[in-house]
Amino acid sequence: MQQEITDEELSSIVRAVNLRYGIDFENYEPISFKRRVSRVIDRYKLENTLGLWRKFMNEKDFIYTFIDEITIGLTEMFRNADFWIKLREEFLPRFSSKPEICIWHAGCSTGEEVYSMGILLTEEFLMNKSNVLATDLNSQSVANTRNGTFSTYYEKTYLTNYAAAKGKRTLESYYTKEGELMTFNKLKFNKIDFQQHNLVKDPIYRKFDFIFCRNVMIYFDDLLKMKVLELFYNSLNDDGLFIIGYYDAMPNDYKKFFEIFDPQTKTYRKIKQ
Repeated sequence: MQQEITDEELSSIVRAVNLRYGIDFENYEPISFKRRVSRVIDRYKLENTLGLWRKFMNEKDFIYTFIDEITIGLTEMFRNADFWIKLREEFLPRFSSKPEICIWHAGCSTGEEVYSMGILLTEEFLMNKSNVLATDLNSQSVANTRNGTFSTYYEKTYLTNYAAAKGKRTLESYYTKEGELMTFNKLKFNKIDFQQHNLVKDPIYRKFDFIFCRNVMIYFDDLLKMKVLELFYNSLNDDGLFIIGYYDAMPNDYKKFFEIFDPQTKTYRKIKQ
């Protein structure tokens, strides 16, 4: 049974984490955030939020575990096959004549989306002229994702999704297996740059044709959503596309930055000022 956390206790943890680590969860959706903090307390057999803070104080790297638990992604390779089909057949061709295609995966989590995109770009002969940035708040997650290694526990799901997304080869041709791990060939994806990045406070000094932020804003309230939408708007080229997750919802004022491009896949286009 999960611990009941009061609003005061939650606010105390949020303030303390922000002061000590400079990581601001102030505008995360409170019900979801409270549920995830409760799960951390239960999972690590802590008595309450005070026990959680003691763990922060005694284990300097626990903050990374905490971030990973709080920001855990809804991700798997080629999730939502209809999206990947449309990306392959309709969205990418809009940019295929450009000398360089710039892509940002914001909140890349464990990296399944990033490697799915790498495979798609390879199969459409666009990888060599693509510049791909993958970022996440959790530095440990970024380091793990950079390795391109996933559990074979999910292999069957990935194979099924890849086939449904009209993959042009065999998914097995992209990775090697050793024991219970599958590692994707780094030579095929060496143009992917993995970096730690905090959407709430860190700038981006590049422009992109695609920005993916799928199932990340589900944790944000409208104030924080508008803040990150402004970052995405300023980081997109004029003809760029912004793609959110099936579980995400845009704030009411999003139309100052974006217009709907494809409602089925929750894809938006930057509004030219």
